[in-house]
Amino acid sequence: MGEGPGGSRADPSFRRLWAAFVLAQAGSAVGAVAVPLIAIRELGWDQATIALLATVAAVVQVMAAVPAGHLAEFRRKRPVMVAADLIRAVSTLAVAGLFLLGALHVTALMGVLALNAAMQVLFASASAAHTKDLLRPEHRADGLGKLQTAAWASMITGPVVAGAIAAVSSPVVLLFVNAAAFLGSAALIRTIPTPENPPPARTGEASGLAGAAAGLRHLLTDPVLRRLFISWVLFAGAVAALTPVTAVFALQDLRLTEGEYGLLMGLPSLGGLAGSWLTGAVTRRWGLGPTLWWGSLLRIPWYLLYPLTPRGGGMAGLVVLMVAFTGVLFFSAMTNSAISALRMDHTPDRLMARASAAWTMATMAAGPVLIPGLGLVMQLAGARTALWAIAGIVATSSLVLPAHRLRSGRQWR
Repeated sequence: MGEGPGGSRADPSFRRLWAAFVLAQAGSAVGAVAVPLIAIRELGWDQATIALLATVAAVVQVMAAVPAGHLAEFRRKRPVMVAADLIRAVSTLAVAGLFLLGALHVTALMGVLALNAAMQVLFASASAAHTKDLLRPEHRADGLGKLQTAAWASMITGPVVAGAIAAVSSPVVLLFVNAAAFLGSAALIRTIPTPENPPPARTGEASGLAGAAAGLRHLLTDPVLRRLFISWVLFAGAVAALTPVTAVFALQDLRLTEGEYGLLMGLPSLGGLAGSWLTGAVTRRWGLGPTLWWGSLLRIPWYLLYPLTPRGGGMAGLVVLMVAFTGVLFFSAMTNSAISALRMDHTPDRLMARASAAWTMATMAAGPVLIPGLGLVMQLAGARTALWAIAGIVATSSLVLPAHRLRSGRQWR
C-alpha cells in the first residue's frame, strides 16, 4: 500500500487520487453554475424547464446507483474512473459545441445531465472501493476526511470562481473549464504509481438482479451496518429537508436580506472544511467508534439552535443561524468521514463498490421521502416547528446507532 507513518498524505498514490478528486469536484461545482446561467440568461428557458433538468439528474442518480455499483465491482477501478471522467468531459464539450452552434435544445441538455449524473455515481462507486484498497485501515478516516475537505473546498470556491469567470467572459467558457477539470482528473488517475489489486472474481451469486442488489442486502442484513445505515438515512433526509425549511425561515420569518442569506449559505461551510480536515487527528486520538458516537451527539445541540433563533431576526438572528450552521457542518463532516471508514472496515472487498452505490442511492432518496412531510409541517405549523421536527429526526438518528459498541471502541472484525 505504500503508506508510511505520516498517514494518508504520505502516500503518493493517495495524493494523486486526492488531486483527481479535487479536480473532478471543482469541475462539477463549475458546471453546476454554468448550466443554469446558460439555460436562464442565454437561452431564456423558464423555471419549470430548469426544475425539470434538476429533477431528471436527481432521478437518474438514484436509478443508476445499484447498476453502477455492480458495473464497477468486478472491474479494475482506475479504468472505470478514467472512463467516467472522459465521458463527462466529452459530453460537456458537446453541450458547449451545441450552444456555440445555436443548436442546444432542452432534450440534448437533459440527456447530457442524465449521462453525467450516472457517470458521477459510477465514479463515486469505483473511487470508494479504490480508496479502501489504497489506504491502511488506520488511515482511512484521515483519507476520507481529506477527500471530504476537497469537496467542501470546491463547494466554497467553485461557485465564486465560476461567477468571476462568467462575469468577464461567457457562461460557455465554464463548460470548457468543467471539461478540462475532468480531463485533468482522468490524467492524474492514470499516473497513480501503486499497482492496482485485481478486482474480485465474479461468481454465480454476483450475476443478475440479486448480484446487483448484494451491496444493499449486505447493509440491511449485517447487524451493525444495518443500524449505521438506518441512522445515516434518517440524518441524510433531515439534512436535505433543512435546506428549503431554512430558506423559508431565514427569508420569510426572519426577513434576512439576500446578502445576509448569501453569507448564511456560504461562510458556515468553513465549519465543514475544518471538521473534515481534523477527522484524522481526532480518530487517531479517540478511535473511529467514539468519534462517530460523540460527534453524532454533539451535532444535536446545533440543530436545536435553529428553532431557538430570536424572533426579531436582524443581525442577532443571522449570527445565531450562522453559529448553528457552522457547528452542524463541523460535527457532521467529522461523523460522515468516521461512518464511511467504519462502513469500509465492515464491508468485504467483493461488495465494496456495490455497498457504496447502495449507500449513495439511499442518501439521495432520503430527501424526497422526508421533504414532503416536513414541508407539510411547515405549511401547517410554520418553519420554526418544522425545524424542531428536523432536530428530533437528527436526535433519533444518533440514538439508532449501536451506542455500546461505538463507545467501547471495539474492533469491527
